[in-house]
Amino acid sequence: VKNPSARVEHEASTSKIGEDQLFYFQQRGIDNEKAVAAIIGGFCKDVFNELPLEFAAEVNQLMSLKLEGTVG
Repeated sequence: VKNPSARVEHEASTSKIGEDQLFYFQQRGIDNEKAVAAIIGGFCKDVFNELPLEFAAEVNQLMSLKLEGTVG
């Protein structure tokens, strides 16, 4: 914001992955673990794309490890 007198705020929220989202993937033969990874990956993609390449690759790997085995 270029106006020094302006007051800028930011708000964000997250929610649980919806059953309808998982159902969509299940209907296409994708198991829950891969579905959750795809949904979270899509949510984070824009942020990861702003990171330098080496950091983005490491963040993707860490996220995959963190998600491994969390569904079920």
